[in-house]
Amino acid sequence: MAGFLLLAAPLLSPQLDMQEGPLRGQLYSRGLATNGTSVPISGAVTAPNCTRIYLIVTRDGLPWSTDMNDLHYSGGNAQFAFSTWIEAGLYDYAFELRLEANGQTQRASFVGDVVCGDAFLINGQSNAVAGDYHQEGRGNADQSRWVRSYGSAGTSASAVTADDRWHVADGIEFHGSGTVGSWGLRAARLISDQYQIPIALFNGAVGGTYVSQHARDDGNPENLLTIYGRLLYRARKAGLDQTVRGLLWHQGESDGQTPPSQYLAAWGDLRDDWIRDYPSLEQVFMFQVRRGCGISNMKIRELQRTCGDVFANVTVLPTAGVDEHDGCHFRYAGYREMGTWMAAAMAKVLYGEMISPSKNPPNLKEARFTSTARDEIELLFRGPNQLLVLDAGIESHMTLGVGVPETIVSAAASPGKITLQLSGSTLATEVIYRGHIGTGPWIRNTAGVGAFTFRVPILP
Repeated sequence: MAGFLLLAAPLLSPQLDMQEGPLRGQLYSRGLATNGTSVPISGAVTAPNCTRIYLIVTRDGLPWSTDMNDLHYSGGNAQFAFSTWIEAGLYDYAFELRLEANGQTQRASFVGDVVCGDAFLINGQSNAVAGDYHQEGRGNADQSRWVRSYGSAGTSASAVTADDRWHVADGIEFHGSGTVGSWGLRAARLISDQYQIPIALFNGAVGGTYVSQHARDDGNPENLLTIYGRLLYRARKAGLDQTVRGLLWHQGESDGQTPPSQYLAAWGDLRDDWIRDYPSLEQVFMFQVRRGCGISNMKIRELQRTCGDVFANVTVLPTAGVDEHDGCHFRYAGYREMGTWMAAAMAKVLYGEMISPSKNPPNLKEARFTSTARDEIELLFRGPNQLLVLDAGIESHMTLGVGVPETIVSAAASPGKITLQLSGSTLATEVIYRGHIGTGPWIRNTAGVGAFTFRVPILP
């Protein structure tokens, strides 16, 4: 499903010089207060001796609106301009221009499969690309004609400029026309189904990239030699750069050895640039990366866990707790679960969905010694009454830091907290939940959502 079917026969000959108007399959962003938008259509009639031009709009094949301009020629052509309102929803709009001459009308232009909905972006590295790494053929299980993308996610300037069409979004292929990745497609489909609205989703991610490689070229923001520029170019060509609602980010594995302060500064600059170039951006959704794919230490992961505390309008999601992990990427079932978690976060933040606090990803607030002997630690979570589920053996994935001889011998959960029993009195100053490659054990909530990994000081 790489394109859209034309809903009418092709034209006999060019009669119009179009300046502005919809493309087949195009998504227009809705105004949130009005749940719709105006579609401008303008150009010049080049066929001679026409007296009027009509715009006929249908919705799902039924009449929606009709408008007419009288034509006045100058220099061999006659200018025209229309603006018509369309409503957001799972509706297909078609736009037909008809010319009148000598009392007869004929079709001059027809564009169908036009929709009105919401727009989102994805960026990052390979787990944001999220194609079919294991050749399972399942990434398009959530494909829908209501989830669309514009142009190519290619990594070269020529690939991006060569594709100026709208596509049904694809979750299997890599860096191609309309490719968005399997977890992105899953999230978009769930939002589309739940709120009965079309979704435009553009993915600009490139595997194996450092955060510094995502930087904006301030002298040429649309520089097609940059990751940032290619995505911005596509958003602007699609007419959606001013109305993007959210950006979904998965990156950090390549920065496993990057100093955290350097990463934070680079990511903060990147966020500021997104806000500059996408002025309607309401929220950035960031996945906390996990162990594997080149990252073993906790520095970048701990920084990501707290990004929502540092930056306004940032929501962080875990990847710990997702099985089907091959040590770097995920099988389809893992990406599907990530897409489900992403859709829930989007629904809560952007669509006002009331979601029980118990379903939030468990996120540590602080760690404290609870015995004078310093042989017991209490992990207090941000949800004070949240029920936590500990898989057997979870204590083996927690440590007290490098060079500390004592170990964590058991972990017990109660509402909003986990109590750790140590092998003896310790001088440790920190506690670390690293997570792991592959499948469980995990710390989860009762909905099965994993807890963030963490590295925090132990308070007295």
